[in-house]
Amino acid sequence: MPSSNPQALEEPTRPRHRANHPPHPLDDTQHGIPAPVLDAGAPNRKAITVPVITALLVGAAFIAVFLAAFHAPTSHRLPLGIAAPDATAARVELAVNDLDSQAMSFQRYPDPAAARAAVAHDEVPAALVTDAHRQLKLLVAGAQGPSAIGSIQSSLVTAVGHPIPVSDVVPLTEDDSRGLSIFYACFGVVLAGYLFAVSSYQIAPRLALTARIASTAAFSAASGLVVASIACLALGAIPAAFATTAVVTALLAFSLAASAGLIMRACGPAGVPLASIALLILGNASSGGILPPQYLPPWLAPLAYAMPPGIAVRALRGASYFHSAHLATGLTLLACWTVACLTAQYALDRAARSRTRSAA
Repeated sequence: MPSSNPQALEEPTRPRHRANHPPHPLDDTQHGIPAPVLDAGAPNRKAITVPVITALLVGAAFIAVFLAAFHAPTSHRLPLGIAAPDATAARVELAVNDLDSQAMSFQRYPDPAAARAAVAHDEVPAALVTDAHRQLKLLVAGAQGPSAIGSIQSSLVTAVGHPIPVSDVVPLTEDDSRGLSIFYACFGVVLAGYLFAVSSYQIAPRLALTARIASTAAFSAASGLVVASIACLALGAIPAAFATTAVVTALLAFSLAASAGLIMRACGPAGVPLASIALLILGNASSGGILPPQYLPPWLAPLAYAMPPGIAVRALRGASYFHSAHLATGLTLLACWTVACLTAQYALDRAARSRTRSAA
């Protein structure tokens, strides 16, 4: 017979906690998380020290790399074209080498037209030529950025001892007066690719590789369309074609996400800070988006030609200003980088499955 006691009727609806498990202090803000999961958190000492050490490590690496690269940049074997009589060319080369024998390398051209074509196709950032009156004139590619061009002009004026007229063969677009739009666009894609990989592995660390590839492909395609829509259509900051910008940035996003995923797959939790140092810090610092790779320290410059950010920056700059120079190479390298990372992940997954079957 049912009890007539109102308190007895209300008792089942009251929240209860076992005597040995008091309410967790985060229960009111983390609904739906089982108590065993909350109770299984790291000890206080580890929960405090690990984030501090990790953040300091990544922050210190960012500061050290970017300051080492850009606090006082100087050129290292920067190619300079010369189309001038032998005596004039030799005199200029000697004067430049007297200032700094490692600052520039020299490429001779038979005439000013050949030197101009070399600048226009990104073979050299600038070329020193003589005009019809045998006066020196500096041809530059303003699309290399004002900092690089200003440095070249200053060095040559100091070397020859008098001002040199300058002609900008490849000027920047009016909507990108500092030449940094390509760098910032690629930086954003790199950051998004890294965050996508981190969140993907945190949410589903055991997701099948085929499903992960499909997810990454969707993210990459969307990234390319978003970047091209903003940079090309909305702002006009990148003068490359919409489709070209979308494809390059989509491949950059895919290669970054695949790279970060491989690092986290191979290194576990430590892969998160390692991927941020390798891809966000070293990759962006060496991209050549701020200054040409010849202005980077010798230990950092080679990464500009090997890592996805530098490959993408060079491809987009070539497509925007230099008659598509480096575009085909960039697309090929980004695709190869992506395939290599996915192949390595497949090999790791297969090895893990083999170990599991052997242990069973």
